[in-house]
Amino acid sequence: MASGTPSGGDEIITFHRLHYGKLGEGDERRVPASAGYAVTRRSAGLDRAWDPYLSPLRLAGLRRFEPDAIAVGARGAGCLIARAVGDSIIFMRARFRPEDGERGDGRLHQQSAILVGAFEAFRRNPAGCLSIAAHDLRALPDLASEDAVARLNESPLRWRVSRPDLEDVRRIVEQAPWAFRMLETLLDGADSGADASHDFGAQDFADEGAFLAGVGLVLELLPPAYPRWRDVSVVSGLANPLPGLCLRYIPSSGQAQAAA
Repeated sequence: MASGTPSGGDEIITFHRLHYGKLGEGDERRVPASAGYAVTRRSAGLDRAWDPYLSPLRLAGLRRFEPDAIAVGARGAGCLIARAVGDSIIFMRARFRPEDGERGDGRLHQQSAILVGAFEAFRRNPAGCLSIAAHDLRALPDLASEDAVARLNESPLRWRVSRPDLEDVRRIVEQAPWAFRMLETLLDGADSGADASHDFGAQDFADEGAFLAGVGLVLELLPPAYPRWRDVSVVSGLANPLPGLCLRYIPSSGQAQAAA
């Protein structure tokens, strides 16, 4: 999971991608009743030893992953989990969708999309990485019509990101009430060493993207020497918080309906 820094201060962030679920057909990506679960997309170079770790059960610390593990207001797009595993950062979008398409009402099936990158790249560019997850991570079935060899051996994904101006970040954070609560959770957790979480909702952010942008700005202000970087997790739409230091967003059902 490499990253590089070209001239001009921008950084190239590289993520491996893995999709798990069922293959769909047609514009509605309907899933045949006979379809089984499988890894349906994989970046070349992503070690298969990662596979046991790239599941909602492992990332969320659950004994089972059922629709009720996702908050009601997030069940359309699914939950989002961002957390460190070893020297890597993992972003996962997971949900349950009808086999007869997005507007269907048939049997549900699990679908997940995962990005695996270098943790140090995330620590240097938290706002940029969270923006990538917000805009590009969708749990959609891959198409059965795609060439299987290509799907399972695609090139890693690369994005060019720029760090925001820290003075601008400080001005925003100083004026935002939600920022104080995030920083308090992170700094108190560093002092105590205990698990801590804080929930945010519609009263704080218009949608998940705004929440992730806000978290990204706060994390930009954490120094490299912050002792609990790897304990920080960012979660949206998951019914339970994660261990460590968890910043969680719970969208309302009204927000979900407005976005649909």
